[in-house]
Amino acid sequence: MKRNIINNCAGVLFLLLSGLTGFRATAKESEKGPLKISISYFSLDNRLPYLAVTAKCKIDGKFQPVGGASIKLYLDKDSTGKGIGLIATVVTGEKGKATADIPASLEKIWKASTNHTFIAVTDKTKDFDETNTELSVAKARITIDTADDKNVVATFTEFKDNQWVAVKGVEIKMGIKRLGGELQIGEEQSYTTDSLGKVKGEFKKLGMPGDKTGNIILVAKVEDNDAYGSLRIEKTVPWGVKFTANDDFFTRALWGSQFHSPFWLVFMAYSIVIGVWGTIIYLIFLILKIKQLGKEEEKLS
Repeated sequence: MKRNIINNCAGVLFLLLSGLTGFRATAKESEKGPLKISISYFSLDNRLPYLAVTAKCKIDGKFQPVGGASIKLYLDKDSTGKGIGLIATVVTGEKGKATADIPASLEKIWKASTNHTFIAVTDKTKDFDETNTELSVAKARITIDTADDKNVVATFTEFKDNQWVAVKGVEIKMGIKRLGGELQIGEEQSYTTDSLGKVKGEFKKLGMPGDKTGNIILVAKVEDNDAYGSLRIEKTVPWGVKFTANDDFFTRALWGSQFHSPFWLVFMAYSIVIGVWGTIIYLIFLILKIKQLGKEEEKLS
């Protein structure tokens, strides 16, 4: 009797534990992970900027990119906190990223204020709750010029009180645009603007290959500034070495193209081909001759 009671109690306890575990598993599966949206601001050559958005979600303790997330981007907001100028509705790719240009239709709103707030909004889905992310930036610009003795000068200004005002303490990087990125113009990795909003760096990459006319492209940029975002400006200068095509490519050499191989190599290759095919043709000729002789001998017998 006692054994039956103990068995029944154990069975009930097992069912309770199983139900509790199942409830926790179900709750864990139905729990929606938070979607994290980040906004980055970029301005190239002081034109209307563009935005880059990234969608991530924490999975197994690590942030993973979220593709297919639909994000509405707005420029500025009204008194209720809602966006007033729709920039675009973007969908993130496999890496959880998407970009959008500020359209010309919002140029009046852009020029009307010195500071702007960009808003990224996502609706509630079966996987994530709705989100609302903001990024505030001040309208600024960066210029680049050259001075005597091949020095590079960059100036950073902010639009304030209807005029461009120099900004002190902004970190600017100056380099040379190359195919895989930028090279530093000198030994310094970055420069900090003075009270006039200027930085000056000496160009030390003498003998840098340029294009056919010897031009290279100088770059001045501000990256991920909390107040101004990312800005970039380029300037072409004739400080490089003229590029001349290597005519050796068209001469007969081992590294030449198909029709520019050395004569001895061409002769060897064609000799081998002719020798192999000549042997095969000669063997076929002998086989046919043997068959012909066999038929003639059958007729005589």
